[in-house]
Amino acid sequence: MKAIHLRNRIAQAICLALFPFAALAQQAGATDEAASSSQTLEKIEVTGSRIKRTEIEGVDPVQVLTAADIQHEGFANVYDALSNLTVNNGIFIGEEQTNNFNANAQALNLRGFGPGYTLILINGRRIPSLPKPSDAVGGNVTNLAMIPTSAVERVEILTSGASAIYGSDAVAGVVNVILKDRVEETTLSYRYGDTVHGGGRSDRATVSSGFAHGDTRVTWGLELDRRKPIRGDQRRWFDSPERSPDPDYRGLSQVMSFWDRESGWGLLDLSSACNSLGYQPVRPGWAGEGSEHYCGDNDFDTYTIRNKRDRLSGFANLTHSFGDHEFYATLLATRSKADAGVQRYSWSVDYEVVDDLHAVEPEALGWRHIFRSFRDFEFPGGQQRFNENSQLLITGLRGRLGEFDYGINYNYGRYGYKDSVQRLNDEAMLSLVFGQKGVDWTFPWEGSRWVRVGTDRLDGNYVPNRGLDFFGALTPDAFRSALHTSVGDGRSTSQSISADLSGSLFELPAGPLGFATVAEFTRDTYSFLTDQPTVDGDIYGWSGIRGHGSRNRSALGGEFAIPLLKSDSGFGQWDAKLAARYDKYADASDVGGAFTYQAGLSWRPTDWLMFRASRATSFRAPDMHVMFAERSSSYTSGTDYLQCVQKENLTPGQSWQRCGEKYGTGSIRQYAEGDPKLHEETGYSNTIGLVAQVGSHHSFTLDWYRIQLEDQIGLIGADTTLRYAAECVLGFDAQGHGVDRTSPKCRAMLARVSRGGPNDNVTSVITSPFNTGMYRQDGIDFTWNSVFPTDRWGRFSARFNYTHILKTLSRYLPEDEVENIRDAQWQSDFRTRSTLTLGWDYQRVSAYVHINQLGSSPVRWADEYKRVGSWTMVNLSGSYRFSDALTFGVAVTNVFDRKPPGDLSEKWWPYADVSKYNPVGTEYFLSAEYKF
Repeated sequence: MKAIHLRNRIAQAICLALFPFAALAQQAGATDEAASSSQTLEKIEVTGSRIKRTEIEGVDPVQVLTAADIQHEGFANVYDALSNLTVNNGIFIGEEQTNNFNANAQALNLRGFGPGYTLILINGRRIPSLPKPSDAVGGNVTNLAMIPTSAVERVEILTSGASAIYGSDAVAGVVNVILKDRVEETTLSYRYGDTVHGGGRSDRATVSSGFAHGDTRVTWGLELDRRKPIRGDQRRWFDSPERSPDPDYRGLSQVMSFWDRESGWGLLDLSSACNSLGYQPVRPGWAGEGSEHYCGDNDFDTYTIRNKRDRLSGFANLTHSFGDHEFYATLLATRSKADAGVQRYSWSVDYEVVDDLHAVEPEALGWRHIFRSFRDFEFPGGQQRFNENSQLLITGLRGRLGEFDYGINYNYGRYGYKDSVQRLNDEAMLSLVFGQKGVDWTFPWEGSRWVRVGTDRLDGNYVPNRGLDFFGALTPDAFRSALHTSVGDGRSTSQSISADLSGSLFELPAGPLGFATVAEFTRDTYSFLTDQPTVDGDIYGWSGIRGHGSRNRSALGGEFAIPLLKSDSGFGQWDAKLAARYDKYADASDVGGAFTYQAGLSWRPTDWLMFRASRATSFRAPDMHVMFAERSSSYTSGTDYLQCVQKENLTPGQSWQRCGEKYGTGSIRQYAEGDPKLHEETGYSNTIGLVAQVGSHHSFTLDWYRIQLEDQIGLIGADTTLRYAAECVLGFDAQGHGVDRTSPKCRAMLARVSRGGPNDNVTSVITSPFNTGMYRQDGIDFTWNSVFPTDRWGRFSARFNYTHILKTLSRYLPEDEVENIRDAQWQSDFRTRSTLTLGWDYQRVSAYVHINQLGSSPVRWADEYKRVGSWTMVNLSGSYRFSDALTFGVAVTNVFDRKPPGDLSEKWWPYADVSKYNPVGTEYFLSAEYKF
C-alpha cells in the first residue's frame, strides 16, 4: 500500500506539471503575431575575451545558460543547473558530507581537475573564496550557494583554459555569472517545494524592481530561501541497516559495547544495559555462538543527505550616465545559516587494569575497551552549525575616450564563515569516567592514548563505577565539565583595482585590428582559525585546521583580434586571436612571475560554418591555505616499511608489497601543515572545433580539447612519507635503487617521522603539500540547438549537450609512471555526460522536458572491476501566464523517482555513492509570479 501511495503521489506530480498547460493551451487563442524589424547589433564582451564583438561564437568555446534555461530545466537553483552541465564531469564532496575538514559548500569541478581549477567570476570580476578549505591542507573553493538564483541573468561558461585573459585558476574553464540589470518593473514571486518521500521542504520568496530616471538606472532584488533537511532515515532505500545489500551488514549499528582486549577483541555482555536504555542486544555473526551482546540501534536519523539552510540575499545595480561616460556600481550580499547532521558522536578508550597504579612495576590484571555513541538527548553532538555571510561591491567608470572603450574598476569582496559543533575534551572525559589524572589513572607514556587504571575505580567486571555511569542513563548535564564547543572561524577578502582599454587600432585590408589591454592590482587575504584545543588534538573524535595569510598580485595583459582575410576573399574569412599576460606575485610562495599566452585561429569558409583552433597556456598559484596552513592534528594509519624490511631481512630488489599485512602502524598521530615555498602549477589547453548553422533553425558545435597541468600540488600522505623515510634509512628504495641518505629529500622525510615506545614503533607522521603531479584530459564536447517556429502550434525547441572523456592521464608522485586513469575503479569522473532539453512555447503556455544522463561509472568497492550502467534523470517544467501580470509555474525534478544505483559492494550507509547520484528522489515545485 505504501508503494502504491507513493506511485500515486509521483503520478499526481507529473499530471500537475503537464495537464493544466495542455488544457489551457486549447483556450489560449489561435496564432502568435510575428514581427520583425531591422536592428543594429550591439557589441558585447563575451567571457574569454576583453574585446567586444557582436557574435557569441569565436575562437573560444563558450556555453551560455540563461535564467530561463534554469527555470525550464526544472532545477531549484543556479548551482543545481550548473552542476548538471556535461562539462562538469568531476564531483565535489560538499554539503552532503560535511565534517571538520569539508565545508558546507557547493562548488563546480569542470573536467575533474578539482574545484579550485575553475575560475568563478561575477560580472567578469573575481570574488572571495570560501575561507574554510576543502581539507586539512586542501585548497580554497568558491561557494556557489551564496549566489541567489533570482539575481542571475545568465551564466557564460568558457570550457577551456584562459590564464592569458584572467590569470591564475582559469585552468579547466571559467564560469562568469552575469547579474540582472535594466529591470524597470516590480516582480513578486513565491515558490513552494517538497519531496514525495518527505523532508526537504523549501520556500523561496523574491522581490525585484527597478526604475530609470533620466540618465540613472537602478535595479534591485531580495531573495529569501528556506529549506528543511532530508535525514538519513527518510528514504526507503537507506532508512535502516536492513537496506544493506549484504546480509552480514544488516544488523543494527553498534552504539554501546564492552570488550576484553587481553588477546584481541573479546565481546563482553551488555544485554541488561541495552534493554534499560531502549537499545536492542545484538550478537554479531562473526562472534559465533554465545550469550555476549553489544547494544544496537538504527542511528541513521542523525545523518543528513541535504542540509537545513536559511538564506537571505540582496543585490542592486546602479548606473548613471554623463555624456560618453558611465558610473556603475553592483552590490551583492548573502547571509546563510545551515545545520548539517553528522554521525552520532561517540567516545571510547582502551585501558589497562592494574593492581596498584602507583607501584614501580604494577601487575596487569586485564585489558578492557569501552565504547558508546550518544543520542542527541544524551549529548547534543550530532549537529554541526554554519553561519556564513558574503558581500561584494563592484564599481567604477566606463565609457568612450575618442575611438576607444575604457574602464576603471574597483571591486571588493568579503566572506565570513563560522562552523561549530559540540564535542568532548578527551582528558576531561577520561577524568569523568576514571577520576583524577595522576591519582586514579595515567598515560603509560607520552603520545599514547590508552590509559592505566587501578582497580579501586572499577567494579568486579572492570567496568568504571566511581564517576560517570558510562553504560547507564545519561543527560547533557552529566558532561558539563568535559563539554567543549569546537569552533572554526574564517574570513577572506579580495579587492582589485584595474584599468582596461579596448577598441580598434587601425584598419587592415580584412578589417579593423581589435585590441584590449588591462592592468590589475589585487590583494587577497584569508584567515581560518579553529580553536586551539581542537587543533592540538585535545578534543576526542574531532580535529581542526588553522591558517592565515595574504598575497598581492599585479598583472599586465594584452589581446589582439586580427582579421586576416575577408569573407569574399575566395578563401573564406580568416581571423586570429593573440593574447598574453604577465602576473607578478608578491607573497611567500616561489611563484614570482608567471607569463601565459593564447594563440587562436578561426576560418569561416561560408557564412554558416566556422572552424576554430586555439592553444593557451595556463597556471595556478598555490592556494593560500596550502601555503599558510598551520600544523593540525588527526589520526591515520599506514605501513611501517622500515620494520618490515629490517625484520623480514629484505634485500634490495625484493618486493615490499606485502609489508602492510604484518606491519601496520595502527592508529598514529598525523600532523599536516602547509608549505609557503610551493611554486605555481603550469599547463596548457588545446582546442580544435567547428561551429555550424544548419539552415535557419538548427546549429551545432563540436570541439576536441586537451587540458594538461604539470607540477600539480598534492599531499604526500602518511604512508608515502613512511616509505620515503624507510628508503632513506636503508639506503635503497622499494625498487632496489640506491638512495642518497644525505639528500635534502631524505633530511626532510626523516624529520617527518617520530618513533617511540618499547618497540620503537611509529608514533606520528608530518605530511605537507608538494609540487608532484601531472594531470591531462582529452575529450570532446558537442552541442546541438534547434528551434521550430510554427504559425499554428507555437514554438518548439531542442537543445542537446554531450561530453565524452577520451583519455585521462595522471602521475601523482615523481617516480610514478604516467597512467591512463579514465576507467580506473577509484575514478569518480563520468567519462560521458549528456543532456537533452525539449521545449514548447505557445502564447501563454510553456512546457519543457529536461533529460540528464550520466554515463557508466566504475563500482568503487567491488572486489572485481565492473561498471554501473548509465543513469538517467528526467525533469519536467511548465508555466501558464494568466495575464500580463500573473504567471503560475510547476516543476518536477526526477520525475521517475530514480534512486542512486546500488551494488552488493555498497554495504554501508547510504548503500550508494550519493556524491555522484541524486539521493533525493522526486521533488516538485509550485510557483507564482506577479508583475506590476
